[in-house]
Amino acid sequence: MSEDHVRYDSQLIQKFADRLYAEADRVVMQSTVVATLVGVIAGYVIAAVTRVPTVGFVLVCAIVAGGMGFVRGREKAFTFKWQAQQALCLMHTERNTRFVAVSVSRRSAEAVLQSDRPAEQGAAS
Repeated sequence: MSEDHVRYDSQLIQKFADRLYAEADRVVMQSTVVATLVGVIAGYVIAAVTRVPTVGFVLVCAIVAGGMGFVRGREKAFTFKWQAQQALCLMHTERNTRFVAVSVSRRSAEAVLQSDRPAEQGAAS
């Protein structure tokens, strides 16, 4: 078995959460723009095939598709933010647990040291 063990790195978790939040900010705009462009192309193709007035139909298709892309982007952004919050929650849980564990071990060590002192004084008398 290898001696190289994976170690806990809270900075890595923080960077991961920061990246997820940055991606959440971008995904709404990207989804809206891409869906709008798809709506324009689809609207133009449908208008050309069915011989309906092109400009109005393309505009309606672009608006509907853009709205759908915006909603989809917000849902995806929410998922990214949720994942970031889960990672941060785990990081803070570890930090708080470590703090409590260190505090308890220090108090236990102090208690052992204090319990040894009276025994030494009693033996010396």
